[in-house]
Amino acid sequence: LLLPDIQLLPTLSSAETWSQKNTMLVAMTYILACTSRGMATCPMEGFDANGVRKVLGIPRGRFGIPLLVCAGTPYQRNVEGQEVDDVGLIHGGTLSPRYPLEEVAYNNKFGTGFQST
Repeated sequence: LLLPDIQLLPTLSSAETWSQKNTMLVAMTYILACTSRGMATCPMEGFDANGVRKVLGIPRGRFGIPLLVCAGTPYQRNVEGQEVDDVGLIHGGTLSPRYPLEEVAYNNKFGTGFQST
């Protein structure tokens, strides 16, 4: 029985792939370190890499931007009865301030406020 040439595991087929995988390991370590110090993090992908490159002054070509990680102090309200987890963060009970839904979600076209049915 001949099996097709199937590659089941990802490979380090290019320098870019290798560097992105190693960047993810560093990001994971950074996120865990921030969490252990009571900070909140948010890894992001799917952003405008050229815009980030321009704002931060990163030269084109040699350096890729596979992800961004935002870090900061989590929003907390002092409300009695809330449980604090093992790293000192408060979960649930109250929401942080939010933009109105019609300002962040659109109906099929940017600028057309979301209408829930």
